[in-house]
Amino acid sequence: MTRTSAVSWLWRPVGNVGDIGWGDIVLAVLLTAWAITLVTGTFPGSTDHAGAAAAIAVVVMTAPVAWERRAPLAAAAVLAVGAVGNEYLIGSMVRCGPCLPAVLLVAFFAGTRLDWRWLAAAAALCMGSVTVQSYYDPQLGPGFVTIGLPAVVLACVAGRLVRERSAAAARLRARNAELRAQREQTAELAVAADRARVADDLHDFVRERITAMADAASTGRDLISADPAAAQSALAVVESSGRETLAQMREVVGNLRSEQLTGPQPVLADLASLLEKATTADARLQVSGSPRALPAGLELSAYRIVEHLLDALEDAPAARIDVHLRFGDDALELDIAGPASPHPGSAFATARERVTLLGGTLHVETGSDRCTALVRLPLTPGYASA
Repeated sequence: MTRTSAVSWLWRPVGNVGDIGWGDIVLAVLLTAWAITLVTGTFPGSTDHAGAAAAIAVVVMTAPVAWERRAPLAAAAVLAVGAVGNEYLIGSMVRCGPCLPAVLLVAFFAGTRLDWRWLAAAAALCMGSVTVQSYYDPQLGPGFVTIGLPAVVLACVAGRLVRERSAAAARLRARNAELRAQREQTAELAVAADRARVADDLHDFVRERITAMADAASTGRDLISADPAAAQSALAVVESSGRETLAQMREVVGNLRSEQLTGPQPVLADLASLLEKATTADARLQVSGSPRALPAGLELSAYRIVEHLLDALEDAPAARIDVHLRFGDDALELDIAGPASPHPGSAFATARERVTLLGGTLHVETGSDRCTALVRLPLTPGYASA
């Protein structure tokens, strides 16, 4: 498991509801519980209006925090209506402790999610809520608007700055991906050009050596009867030249291999480090079954398949990616899940090609905000044993 955090679960979505996380729910519950304790007399400072009706009504002034990211404008509207309704239906009492933070939180997330027109509407609603609380909350007073209204504006501006920074980071990640692709393409073109040059050199070298060998063989044939010693020397030249040519060809062909080994090939044990460096998402690795060393070709292909599938998932710090590696008796299984990338490119196709070469299967399931790739790579009987 990589990049884990004790509080990372707060950013996980609740079920299939997008943009509503467990952190939003927990925060709304805490603020609501605090507000209820204030209006029911648990804390000092409650008014004579405290009771069940006040406890129910005050929920409207804190519960919208639960959907502040999904619908910040609607949350701001509910908070404003809740502030007016609580003051006119229930009366003045201390609510500012939990209710003001709720307004500021909604204003902040409105800045992160809304464009300028709707952000202005959400800011106006939040300002209205703060104004109502300032005039009717015994602990605030009308003068608080000189602090509360600028605080709402600052919260909106802070949210807007966060939004612009996130957008800039996303553009930078996309640009980096493009640059990586261009560098790889440039490197491939350079390698292809070098191989073509080496192939031309090899052609000239082989032609020269074969011509020399043919001349030496012809000389030896002419001298085989008249001068056996000279003929033997000519045939020795043919032999040595042939050996040198063969050694040179082996060296050149080795350099021309498409995947020349310049270092240790990655294996499945390197998946944790791959997840660390290949994505900025919260990537987690789980291994089950009976882990064991598999044939080098299979381990390399499985590693590359995971690498390709990571390219098909969203690369963002807020994203969650789960990689499950299962060692079975007759198959190696990979289960990779996470939010799909908006620009997956040919990652799925490349991964499927590798899977097919190994006689395996790749099944991709795409939901509303989650993509799951299931890979099964069969093992031969010889490979299945531990």
